[in-house]
Amino acid sequence: MALSARLSRRRLLYLAASLPVGALLAACGADDDDAPAPEPTPTATPEPPFVVAAGEEKRLLMPGTPYETPLYVFGSGLAGPVLMVLGGVHGNEPGGWLAAERLQERLRPATGAFLIVPRANKLAVAEFVRTTPELGDLNRLYPGQADGPPMAQMARQIFETLREFRVSLLLDLHESWAFYKDRTATQTGTAYLGQTIASSTSQGIELARGVAEAVNQRIRAPQEELIPREWPPRGFALSVATPGASTAPEPGTTGPTAAFGGGRSSLGLSSQIPGLIAILVEMGQQQPLERRIALHVDVVEEAARRIGLVSV
Repeated sequence: MALSARLSRRRLLYLAASLPVGALLAACGADDDDAPAPEPTPTATPEPPFVVAAGEEKRLLMPGTPYETPLYVFGSGLAGPVLMVLGGVHGNEPGGWLAAERLQERLRPATGAFLIVPRANKLAVAEFVRTTPELGDLNRLYPGQADGPPMAQMARQIFETLREFRVSLLLDLHESWAFYKDRTATQTGTAYLGQTIASSTSQGIELARGVAEAVNQRIRAPQEELIPREWPPRGFALSVATPGASTAPEPGTTGPTAAFGGGRSSLGLSSQIPGLIAILVEMGQQQPLERRIALHVDVVEEAARRIGLVSV
């Protein structure tokens, strides 16, 4: 018995020298209470969903200045998409700002939130001009400057609003003098954008196509047909501009300027604010004003349905 016990001890010492400590303790039936407790794995606290309180709120952009204009916020109290609509960026495009005022009265979110600025360039709307040199062109000044010309300051406040409310879709309502379908080799540019829905991202183009297809089922005449448009066109070089940077096109480029191509227009906001889809809607002014308003409203309400903001 003594020899057997000595052999067992020798064997145990041999095992101790040849096995990892953890394996040896397990083999010997070590008490779990003697083992060090494992470090807890840290888990990230999930961010709560963004919710705009149920109800209506009126804010002012550029308060206390001659350029002060209202921003209306309609919250559902539920998490969901956030849609923002701009009207009156150019004061001589009444279909856009009149449609925005109509939407202000009638569109309410079932989930998420709806934001609207009916008359972004209030003074240009009052004078019925596109804009003035002193004001600056709001749709060429994003993301804006806090100490820049008036519309550069407005662009900055719109930019900050988009970020504050985590806007997922921006619809910028405009008008053009001629239909896009009537463009020719020599008749191009911003005068020929009527009946287009443009975006600079794949998600935006997909949404624009869906909206155009749905609205086109309800048009009254062929000239009303909406055309989804990718901007900038494929192969068109464009870099995102920053405040104070030159807006001149790159040497050798042709067609619309790089500034309009997206870097400093509302279309460029998609590349400056993560998760934002920006879409620019243009109606042709050859149509009666009331019809342009109705089509703008139809486009916005169709987009709102497709992103789940309102009930189908």
